[in-house]
Amino acid sequence: MTKENTINEAEATEAVHAFLTAKGIKVTKTLVNQVIDAQIDLAIAGLTAGKGIKLQGLATIEVREHQARNYTVPNPLVEDPANPGTFLPQTFTTVASSAGRHIGIETSPKLLDALNAEVVIAVPVG
Repeated sequence: MTKENTINEAEATEAVHAFLTAKGIKVTKTLVNQVIDAQIDLAIAGLTAGKGIKLQGLATIEVREHQARNYTVPNPLVEDPANPGTFLPQTFTTVASSAGRHIGIETSPKLLDALNAEVVIAVPVG
């Protein structure tokens, strides 16, 4: 993901403000920004408490627990010193991963349909 294809908080604030203003709703950009900040804080508090977040039409975000496990990773190939141009047999290293929590995101059918149909939903900006 690059900076050019992401929407930052200032751009989101501007877009929501423009959308609400176009609907005739009088609201300041400061208030819009405070609402966005409050939503972020609420999401973080909910997720850290183990609660999921369902954003209708977008995605469900939840905390998932994972068990400790071992996995195998390949070591770099090593050239055979006795036979230049050939390599010694591949070797592997076992790495331990500790148990922990991570975020799982399940996208909604509406979002998947929009992505696959390349539908653009216009939101007025500035």
